[in-house]
Amino acid sequence: MFVWCFTLGPLLDGTEGVTRAFHAAGPFGALVVLVLALEVPLLAMALVSTGMERRVPLSAMLGLATLPWMLGLMGTEVLVDRALAALPRLDVVEAGVVLAASTGEAMAPRLLGAWTSTALLMGVALGLVLAHFGSASVREDAGHRGRGLLLASGVSASLASVAMVGALEARHLLGFLTGLARMPESERAELIAAGLAATANLRALRWTFTGVLAVLGLTLMARRAGEDSHTPLGWSARLVPATAVAVLLVLDAHPVSSATENAPVAIPAGHGEVPAPGMTASPS
Repeated sequence: MFVWCFTLGPLLDGTEGVTRAFHAAGPFGALVVLVLALEVPLLAMALVSTGMERRVPLSAMLGLATLPWMLGLMGTEVLVDRALAALPRLDVVEAGVVLAASTGEAMAPRLLGAWTSTALLMGVALGLVLAHFGSASVREDAGHRGRGLLLASGVSASLASVAMVGALEARHLLGFLTGLARMPESERAELIAAGLAATANLRALRWTFTGVLAVLGLTLMARRAGEDSHTPLGWSARLVPATAVAVLLVLDAHPVSSATENAPVAIPAGHGEVPAPGMTASPS
């Protein structure tokens, strides 16, 4: 929680930016903070139990840590749907500007949720590392378990990296898309080109971290294959959380695709850009 409190301000350029993000997120911002306050003691107890060599499923800790991220994505989808439903019947350019600005503001819940999960996942990763050294110092035969804890810590840290990139994408789109409405028409095309280029760079970084996560996750699943054969659930104990993480990553990519599709509609046709599908004609 301390990491979250001390990093959110610099991420959003100060108190004013934090206030603006929470205002744009609406009730979803308060929900993310509430979940954070509830999950910190739960994750702390889980990590303490792990340090005491009690078996705590990694999937349970990752599920708790990624819950704010999921709530933020749900909030973004709800706000985007509301923006589309409330789209005014203006000409193509003005409607595009309103849609782009609304989509940008809808990124606020995703930003808050992803950054909260980043802090929680990094806390889990650090706690697992400490549990590794604790078990290694207590027992000489704890090497196998200790290596598993280090690998689990790597999975948590790599997932935190993906969440961090998601938060950075949301922050970029929040400023980029809401800034379109304040820009003169003659400067929008240049701003959109620069904004989409930055989004593409962040997307490439996301795929890099996702690749690392996939490698570490598959390695951890393969390493514990022998343990799974002696449990009632077998491989499903690993496949279910792995599938849940995959679904979360797919959902996290959807708002970015929607935002980059909505941005070009704010460029006037006179500047050589073609409006996005569905915006080619003025509403009647």
